[in-house]
Amino acid sequence: MITPRVQKLKDKQRDATPTFSAERARLATEAYQLYGGEPNALLKANMLYYIIDNMTLYLDEGDLIAGNYTDKPRCAPIFPEFASKWIEDEIDEFTTRTLDRMVASDETKQEVLDVLKYWEGKSFDQITANACTDEAIEAMNTGILSIGGMETSTGHVLPNYPRLFDGGLSKVIADCEKQIADTTVVCPEDQEKIDMWSAMIISCKAAIRYAHRTAGLMDELAAKETDPARKAELLEMAENCRVVPEHSPETFWQAVQFAWIIHITIWIESNGHSNSFANFDRTINEYYVKDLASGKITERHALDILECFFIKLTDILKLRPAYFSESWAGYPIWQNMTIGGVGEDGQDGCNEATMLLLKANEEVQTSQPTMSLRYHKHMSEEVFNQAISMIQQGMATPSFFNDHLCIPLILTKCDGINIADARNYGMLGCVQPVPGGKTDGRAQVGTVNLLKCVEFAMHDGFDPQTGKQTGPHTGKFEDFKTYEEFFDAYIKQVDFSFDLMLNAYNSVSSIHAVRQNMPFASLTVDGCIEKGKSLQQGGAKYNYSGALADGFANAMDSLAAVKMFVFDKKEISAEDLLQQCDKDFPDEVLRQKLLNIGPKYGNDDEYVDMIGHAIVRHINQFIEGYRDSRGARFCFDIESQSYNIKQGKCVGATPEGRKSGASLADNVSPCMGRDITGPTATVLSVAKIDQFYTTDGTLFNLRFDPRSIGGEKGKSVLGGVVKTYFDNYGEHIQINVVSNETLKKAQEEPENYKNLLVRVAGYLAYFTELDKSVQDNIISRTLHTAEGGC
Repeated sequence: MITPRVQKLKDKQRDATPTFSAERARLATEAYQLYGGEPNALLKANMLYYIIDNMTLYLDEGDLIAGNYTDKPRCAPIFPEFASKWIEDEIDEFTTRTLDRMVASDETKQEVLDVLKYWEGKSFDQITANACTDEAIEAMNTGILSIGGMETSTGHVLPNYPRLFDGGLSKVIADCEKQIADTTVVCPEDQEKIDMWSAMIISCKAAIRYAHRTAGLMDELAAKETDPARKAELLEMAENCRVVPEHSPETFWQAVQFAWIIHITIWIESNGHSNSFANFDRTINEYYVKDLASGKITERHALDILECFFIKLTDILKLRPAYFSESWAGYPIWQNMTIGGVGEDGQDGCNEATMLLLKANEEVQTSQPTMSLRYHKHMSEEVFNQAISMIQQGMATPSFFNDHLCIPLILTKCDGINIADARNYGMLGCVQPVPGGKTDGRAQVGTVNLLKCVEFAMHDGFDPQTGKQTGPHTGKFEDFKTYEEFFDAYIKQVDFSFDLMLNAYNSVSSIHAVRQNMPFASLTVDGCIEKGKSLQQGGAKYNYSGALADGFANAMDSLAAVKMFVFDKKEISAEDLLQQCDKDFPDEVLRQKLLNIGPKYGNDDEYVDMIGHAIVRHINQFIEGYRDSRGARFCFDIESQSYNIKQGKCVGATPEGRKSGASLADNVSPCMGRDITGPTATVLSVAKIDQFYTTDGTLFNLRFDPRSIGGEKGKSVLGGVVKTYFDNYGEHIQINVVSNETLKKAQEEPENYKNLLVRVAGYLAYFTELDKSVQDNIISRTLHTAEGGC
């Protein structure tokens, strides 16, 4: 059971109103003014040191993990070097909008505006917007695609904590100093390497300075503390920060404190997201087992340390414009913590810390980190049953990943990889498996709206929503003689959109390598020190970029409707169907026929499922012909976050019976309410698309009625669904167990449900913090029962 200390910290966080701060923006601007003449890597390193040396430090009462992200709780910093114009434009709306609202005083707003004056015409987003072609920007504005990385860092960092633990940052400094000493400058590239190693040294010293400043604060608090027990804790926390991360951790508490300081330094350095923890149970287990055996720690104290750590992680927020707050609702930043799975030897890697982390996750129930359990057929039954029990209780955590597919995917997408590295994978972003501590996987290339491509194929590349010819001419719908001709037109629209997106992203990511190098994040990933290159320059041992798609289920259902009713049965003419879609279905009888008689993905029906198979196979093969700005592969991923709501608004009525502007299906899941033959049929449909082609993952949501899965029988049903899906080579599944009644009551009485967590996409969010449109979308997801009904 959660202790009063941790409960108090959690209650304080849940009661805090999200806000934003001017402090980092001011310090970063001052640093740019001081060091603007330095090469980019050294500018970034000196900026990091300057921020850390001057930022406000504080500690919440009772906290066991020292160090804070910003100058106040539940607060988002501002990164003016990445974005300024939209912050100026929307600053008054942050406090009034319903999506990811952030409240700040007028004084804070004015301070932010004063700082942003320096960045007019200089911030990264203004530079990247000018780098993309007009055609790509126009396509983005229509909603057929998005372009990633235009106003954020590349992010998605999974540090190699075991390597960093071995000697601490003092060893990293020594390694960089040796590289400098061993390098003779004979060309510009040599000097660039020396600059990068020098920047890494400064960045290490910044993190050490952060720890030492924090140790000083602990000493000050201890001197004022009257409770002997708390005084002893504060003194030990001070000692922890004097040891780590400068040196190797010696205890379990120091290991967790080390991880926090590395993690938070990465977040302070840049505004990327999805910075995560690969195989964290293996990382901390030796320290836990040793301290437990020696009596230095109890399980209860270890749980308290981890739960304080989880609350810290949940405190990290990111300020986003209204568009992306709607696309990714619920304040997500995708901090994944991967546990379980096989080890390098192929045997079960579950250990004492695996259960400890699940117990901490079960007790504290924070939205961060996203706990991701790697499944394999020979894993610990105790661990699997604990995870299923948590799902059954309605905690929506952990999510499950399939070693039997993820490891082959990694062997496919990472050039030159060995089996040991592939087995040591962790999750970044939502569902992207990568070798932990060795990879710069950029899961943010952008998203193609697959349903919008259907609309384009029906209109010869013309967008009836904007009145512009945005896609290529591929023929008039009424002129197609066969379904195959129409499908070919559809694929040409898909290819055109991916081509625009991939090329635009390469333009953006090339600028990252010149203007936004991140030396601290880079030194945490293998390969960068050896090469003297940042992650942005391709320094990691393994590199790839992930290209996304959404609207998948709608596209499948629409194509299946066209195939069945227009071409196979010839019950509806192309002209009539086109007119019905353009006029938003004035004939409701026809719309109901399309909705209820047309084949629907999610029911184990090959007529429609194999259309999905053809789509993913083609996209995989198409993007194989491209390379990113580092020469690495592009990999395919199907996920939408809550972007499905936003992207549905730009698509008119479509052949599966969907009304104009209605939300798209979420991620790789079937359209809401259309998978009606039970959970087993649903998982078989989703697996049937052949996820060996989606090499960067597929995000799959499933929801159960809690009244149908009680007791041991319910656990067996939930476990059986996960195993059936994974036996058929599904990659990822996450399960909400919550009734419509509970969700609707939470809408009506949010003050009584503030701790209700739900899976939105590859992340958890507090249901009451979501906008009603996102809440309604979650409620509309099919509610399965153990008996197979809906």
